[in-house]
Amino acid sequence: MYKTITVGINMICSKAPGKIILFGEHFVVKGLPGIGMAVSSYAKACVEESDKNTVLSKQLGLVYDEAGGVGFGSGFEVIFKLIASMGCSKRARAYIDSSIFMGSGMGSSAASSVALIHALMRFCGLDPSKEVVSRIAFEAEKAVHGKPSGIDNTLATYGGLLYYRSGVFERIDIKWPEEYSLLVVNTGIHRETGVVVKEVLDLYERRREVLEHIYRAAEELVNQALAMLRRGDFENLGELMNINQGLLYTVNVSCPKCEEIIWLLRRNKALGVKLSGAGRGGIIIALYRKKDLEGVRQLLKEESLVVSLDEQGVLSIS
Repeated sequence: MYKTITVGINMICSKAPGKIILFGEHFVVKGLPGIGMAVSSYAKACVEESDKNTVLSKQLGLVYDEAGGVGFGSGFEVIFKLIASMGCSKRARAYIDSSIFMGSGMGSSAASSVALIHALMRFCGLDPSKEVVSRIAFEAEKAVHGKPSGIDNTLATYGGLLYYRSGVFERIDIKWPEEYSLLVVNTGIHRETGVVVKEVLDLYERRREVLEHIYRAAEELVNQALAMLRRGDFENLGELMNINQGLLYTVNVSCPKCEEIIWLLRRNKALGVKLSGAGRGGIIIALYRKKDLEGVRQLLKEESLVVSLDEQGVLSIS
């Protein structure tokens, strides 16, 4: 692995944020609304001219080499091919470094793709419009995830808070209060998102009469959360996070370690705590008053990050 990556003075670099799901995961699969949020944990991509296209990750090592047969069929191959189709004949050596928890549901692959696309387009003299960047990233996500929702690449590109339903995204314009932060805890448990989603759908089909009430509650919960966000009611927003976690527990996507972390944080002044993403592992998110965060992370055995809202999405950094 490439533990040290030296960024040259002539490199072109961009960064893109990771994401969390504040409300509505799993229920969105049946056409109900959800709320996603870009957060201040980033993937950075830097590119320089080379004789072949390669991608080196600080965390994973060599992940793509067009001449060496590494990463064929990957999102990186899709990215290079689509940018070449736009008239770029240059080859690039790319470096990626990410502080986003990988394989956790924070959108690390989408953020890496978005940052890389943005940097490559600048390197090639192309206009890195957010619409084009997001569209290419979505194609790359298809290579990685098969049938992505589009939320990961959209948040990584545009930033902010998004209300989404049935593939339609609407930006939620709010100012995140400085006195509140989100704590993101990595359970370290990796799971296949598609498997968990299918099991929840199968449960719904078997117990439709019971679960229809749960799904209606999830829809109302997201609508109330949207109203609270718009009026800045963060004290009560945490209560809705706890209710959302209860609904996720009901559809069997929690796990013993998840519950252990959730209750530890609830006992230690969290306003609200829930899973984010597919569940059965991945990440736990907790809403805190900043003044109450001191010492909480020392109680955790797991990796954690303190994040806030990223409002800008992908950016040039050099």
